[in-house]
Amino acid sequence: MNSRHYAVRSTCTALLLFACLASLSVVASATTGERPATCATRGPASPGELHREWILVGWEKHRGDPPFDFRQRLGHLYHWNSDDVRLYDTFDPQHRVARSADEWASIWTEPFTTLREARHSVLDGPDVIDGGTLSASTLEFAARLETSAGEIIGNRARTSLVWECTPGGWKIVREHTSVRIVSREEIDTIVPHSDK
Repeated sequence: MNSRHYAVRSTCTALLLFACLASLSVVASATTGERPATCATRGPASPGELHREWILVGWEKHRGDPPFDFRQRLGHLYHWNSDDVRLYDTFDPQHRVARSADEWASIWTEPFTTLREARHSVLDGPDVIDGGTLSASTLEFAARLETSAGEIIGNRARTSLVWECTPGGWKIVREHTSVRIVSREEIDTIVPHSDK
């Protein structure tokens, strides 16, 4: 065998070995629950920070804001194509369980559009359990809601979200929020509000 054939054969063997190692790495990641590189464990794209964004940005409404658009405000946080989505909030008078982000949007779009204002503060958390392809986060928040009639509704809530690691990053597949109504005096001390 001449040196040229030997070099070609060695290169092919090295490439084959590299391909085998890469395949084993993918299999190992799938069986050990390692997440794709797109899902952050720290920083603004991590489950804890996304949970803060979910309440402090997504559900926030200021006077003069345009009508509430769930997909525009919160759509990037939810898994729109999963059959595993289950979303529940005791604040819903009908206590429905949504089985898709579309269904969840249909529940909350009208009530949030009619609000004059929705202001929030995080009181505790977020606390995150990192499970690899799934992560869970919890936090407690307070909400000061002003209806179109000027009534102030105050509540404190504890929410738990389950995030699935997808090629587009972390997406919500499970949500459970339990709400307790509080007095006007209490909500005014813990949630900033506008004076307009």
